[in-house]
Amino acid sequence: MSRLWTLFVVLFFWLAPAGTAQAGEMSIRSTEARDLDGLFAPAVDAPDGWNTEHGVYARIHTHPDDARLALRLARHAETAVPRLAEALGVAPGSTIDIFVAPTQERFMKMQPGQPPQWADGTAWPTRGLIYLRSPRLRNGTDEPLEQVLDHELVHIILGRTFAPRPVPHWLQEGAAQLLARQFTPELTERLAAGQLGDSLFSLDSLTRSFPNDPVRARLAYAQSADLVAYLQNTYGEDTLPTLTLALAQGADVDEALLAATGKDALALDGEWRARISKSPMWLGPLVADTTLLGGAGLMLVFGAFGVRRRRQRVLARWEHEERVQNAVYDALAGEWPGRSPLPRPTQPPRFSHPEPDLLPT
Repeated sequence: MSRLWTLFVVLFFWLAPAGTAQAGEMSIRSTEARDLDGLFAPAVDAPDGWNTEHGVYARIHTHPDDARLALRLARHAETAVPRLAEALGVAPGSTIDIFVAPTQERFMKMQPGQPPQWADGTAWPTRGLIYLRSPRLRNGTDEPLEQVLDHELVHIILGRTFAPRPVPHWLQEGAAQLLARQFTPELTERLAAGQLGDSLFSLDSLTRSFPNDPVRARLAYAQSADLVAYLQNTYGEDTLPTLTLALAQGADVDEALLAATGKDALALDGEWRARISKSPMWLGPLVADTTLLGGAGLMLVFGAFGVRRRRQRVLARWEHEERVQNAVYDALAGEWPGRSPLPRPTQPPRFSHPEPDLLPT
């Protein structure tokens, strides 16, 4: 019987909805601009009155109100740029100019081109420019500004390495998310559950372009991050730098993947997509907040029934023992000739050993 209850509970959790406590939708807040003319564009100076923090790898330009932020980002860039370049297996390149806009209007107007309204940061690789929004413009729930900066730094490093040729979309966005630590295992779970779109893109389609539709674009970004993470985790730490260098030197995707993993694009695409679709994500509802709460309530109900049944069994045993004791008493203290029956005790007799005499002191 207990096995049947266990099976019922497992089936209940399996078929239950995942719950409402899902993570927020993955936001696409960073972007990389195609700007071939930037190879010959003049340097961009900071606006009058702005502060500039100079470093080996980056110059941070901020409004005076963000002077402390400039120093913080400059220190971060000094370690982030060489770390990211090493992870990609390429050179860090020349100094990058990073501008932190104090207002949304300034953020939109100070760039060489028109950035999307939703962007939190933009990168112009051939010009070596990054534009960020001041923390005053961002929500408290947004990812740290240093994380956005790392994402844009990867765009700059890759864009310079591949220039004037474009970086494959899945590598550009996948590497940026992975190295900026924006990829989490939850993303794989959501892909497997179809929460970002039911129809996964092939590796070939991700190489050619990303969709314009925001919903489909979100899926493409998520798949790119998952793909690069999968290659790195499955085939070792040298996979990403080997892949990047081969592609930058002119190899096609098939040749580069073969050099990095020993498998061609078709084999890897099937292996990666099968891993997502065959992943045991049916266990996901077991850890959802609302399912756990509902399951706990269900277990309490089952537990209450179990306690009640055990109590009934104990009471029944006690009643049986009392009947046996009464029968024994009746047999021993029944009616004798010439005597009235002994009064029947209201409680079963209690038997105990007498206390031993105290030893003399």
